[in-house]
Amino acid sequence: MELKLKKLYHKDKASIEELLNSRAGRNLLPYEIVFNDQVDWEKLKDSFPELSEYYHKACVIYSNYRYLIRRNKPLPTVKEKMKQEDVGKFFEALRALE
Repeated sequence: MELKLKKLYHKDKASIEELLNSRAGRNLLPYEIVFNDQVDWEKLKDSFPELSEYYHKACVIYSNYRYLIRRNKPLPTVKEKMKQEDVGKFFEALRALE
C-alpha cells in the first residue's frame, strides 16, 4: 500500500505484514490509519486480527483531533482520551504529511 507518512517510515510503500512485523511500523500504524483513508482498514481488520488494537488507537486519535484531520471516510468516534505520549507523536505525524 502507498504510505501517507513516508517521511517517518522512510519508505513510499509497505505491506500490512511489514508494518506489523517491525517496531517502527507498529509505532506508525495508528497514525497511518488516521491519515490514510485510501485503505479499507475495516476490511483489513478481518484479515489481520492484530490490526484491531492499532485501529482502535487510531479511532481514539481521530476522536480527539478530528478537526485537524481530513478524511473522506471518517473513523468511528470513541469517547476516550489519548495518552500524553501519543499527543506528541500525533503532531509529529501531522507535520510529516506531504
